[in-house]
Amino acid sequence: MVIAYEIENDSARVEHKDLDIFRDRAETILDGDLLYRDTDYVTLSPPIINYLFVPAVLLGNTALVWVCWFAMFVFLSSVILYQILIIFFEKRYAIAGSVFFIVSPFSMYTTIMMMQDDAIIVSFLLLALLFIVRKSWYKAAAVFGLGAMTKVFPALCAPLSTIGPKLWSERFMAMAIGLGVGILVTLPFLLNATDEFLQFLNFYLTGQQPGSGEQLAETVSDVEQRGMSFWRFFGEYIYFVPSSYLHLIFVLALFMTWIAALLEKIDVVHAFVLCILWVFIFYSKVHYGYHLMIFSLLIPYALPHPKQLAGLGFAGFFMIAVHRIWRDTSIIQNSVMHILFATVMWFYWISWSIIIIKNRQKKLSTTESCNRSTLLVVSWFTVLCFVYYIAYIIRIFL
Repeated sequence: MVIAYEIENDSARVEHKDLDIFRDRAETILDGDLLYRDTDYVTLSPPIINYLFVPAVLLGNTALVWVCWFAMFVFLSSVILYQILIIFFEKRYAIAGSVFFIVSPFSMYTTIMMMQDDAIIVSFLLLALLFIVRKSWYKAAAVFGLGAMTKVFPALCAPLSTIGPKLWSERFMAMAIGLGVGILVTLPFLLNATDEFLQFLNFYLTGQQPGSGEQLAETVSDVEQRGMSFWRFFGEYIYFVPSSYLHLIFVLALFMTWIAALLEKIDVVHAFVLCILWVFIFYSKVHYGYHLMIFSLLIPYALPHPKQLAGLGFAGFFMIAVHRIWRDTSIIQNSVMHILFATVMWFYWISWSIIIIKNRQKKLSTTESCNRSTLLVVSWFTVLCFVYYIAYIIRIFL
């Protein structure tokens, strides 16, 4: 697909993408200016992600380079995922799980077709999960600190690195490491660009769009800024639930999950996955690329169960349909079908939360072992994905 895009060389490919924003932030850093304050576009992300854009600019700053850079994190994530899976399953099943992750539309559609950076944060999440599984709490805390300064999502799971240790002294040490990393990264921007730096926190917590001043910012309606979330379609067709209410429920769900983990009512690994699942159930804003996070985290759960694995694979295609409905590029123009698709998507993630809660005290190491059916599902899913990608390549040329 990458080669097909290069041969076609269609300038419209980069339209309505975030590439100009990514370039603006990286070039601001390379020019020696200050992020948040000196960028042309309003910066609505933590600092580290912007520094991870710099190599793409240095390597040529073309669409091809950016796509390859983002795709590299998919392969990095697959390696980390393999290290997690090999703890619980035989080598061939661990490899199968990694392949399942790589070939999925969640991976390819996000990085190559949409040219989005979401694969980067998946690497941080999986690395933190790997350290939690290994009970390396200090390393997990450090990764959470770095991850939260890359995208906000690792912050949702960060308290688990302080809950995991049995001794309070170790808990305080893990907390100090995570917070220390975060403070060191944010301090220069808090001191020199306070108002601009805090804009992204206000945006993610309340949904309030920033007052950009002289900086460029895209302003959209309260409904439209919710992306492809269930609450976006619910708000458009039935009733608009204020983001503040949704986020309050979201935060309460997080606190309940953390407390349950602290009281040992739920295994820390399960709590980790639940913290990310709540995003897709309660949070007001969801984009297609966000799903790459929960997709990667659910593979260890689905791998021993062929039907669940097949469903997880099919979800990648189904979410594309919902994404296109949001982007108004879908052939489905019926409002009833729109809310139906969004509802199916929402209940799918709810069903996964129920599965995890039901098995909340059952560790992954005690799950059922994989069998030949797992390999068959991964094999046929890989074939299906390749057929889809070949069809997409033909569509590019036509």
